[in-house]
Order: sequence, then structure tokens, then C-alpha cells
Amino acid sequence: MPLPGVTPFPPEFAARYRARGYWEDRPLIAHFLDVFDAYADRVAVVDDEGSYTYAQLAAASERVALNLLDLGLRPADRVVVQLPNTRRFASLYFALQRIGAIPIMALPSHRYRELRQFTGLSGAVAAAAPARTKDADFGELHRRVRADHPHLRLSILQGGHPGPAEGCISLEALHEREPSGHTAADLERIVRL
Repeated sequence: MPLPGVTPFPPEFAARYRARGYWEDRPLIAHFLDVFDAYADRVAVVDDEGSYTYAQLAAASERVALNLLDLGLRPADRVVVQLPNTRRFASLYFALQRIGAIPIMALPSHRYRELRQFTGLSGAVAAAAPARTKDADFGELHRRVRADHPHLRLSILQGGHPGPAEGCISLEALHEREPSGHTAADLERIVRL
């Protein structure tokens, strides 16, 4: 099903890609889930705080995905992501893939103007960023953007708020809290869409 505003590939190109096996008509996450299973015990991601094996990355992304579903994110929702390259960024990215949300990748150096434009053009319902950097308070930036774009209803802040409050949740809480309303079966149904 095409997304509104997205120009589809010309049918002859799509047919050629399918015939050559380049396109398998599977969601991107399905390929990654195969990799997570095949290399479960190998190290997948390393950052300053530790590492994840592929199995740990799969488990973390599933937990985050279920918590995002509990918070109301749905397939095709847009999420502006401007996090540094860490394990938690990787698990958030794969969580968005698991629920069929569309990550809009932004640079960590982007500030109010860029965030406002990305949010306005895409209709993003969530944004993920570090809570603070040397020169920016992203919780405040998200509140300012939300004033112009009320569809931005969730701020995910790394190193930020401990629980959902004022439309904010910490990235750490998404990793730590127990999902309450959805199960892995919900994610499996989404991947088949």
C-alpha cells in the first residue's frame, strides 16, 4: 500500500527488481530478525557503556517496540530520531521497524528550526533525542515544536525524564519497564502486514 505523498517506483522497475530477487516483498525488519537469530551470540553493537549481542539487541528492540505500542505509536507513524550512535539508538531504530513506524533520521546537531521543519513536513508524532547537550535542552525544544505542531505528542529523551510525564519518556524507561498492553504476537502481526 503506497504512502500518501510518496512517489512509487515505476511498475516496470518494481517488476524487474522482483524478478531478479532484489525485492522480496518483506518488511526490512524481517531480514534483521533473521540476522538476530542466525548470529544470536555474536556482538552486534558496542558503545562506551557496554555491548549487545544480536540476541540482546533483538530482546531490547522488542521490549522498546511493545512499550511504544503501549504509548500509542502505530504503523506508519513518523518519528524524528536524532540520537548519537549507541546501543539504545540501535534498539530504538529496530523497535520502530518492528512496529512499522517510519524513522526520520536527523543529525544530533539539528536544533529548533530543523526539528520544527522535519516535524511539520512529516507529521511526526514523536521525536527522540538526548535530553541535554552542551548547548541544548531537547525537552524544551520538543515543547516549543509541539506548540506549533500538536501532532508531536511524544518526546523520547535519552538521559531524561524517568517516566511518561507531559508527553515525555526516557529512552532508558522504554528499555527497562515491563510492557503492559501488547505482546510479541502483536509485533508478529505487524511484520506480516
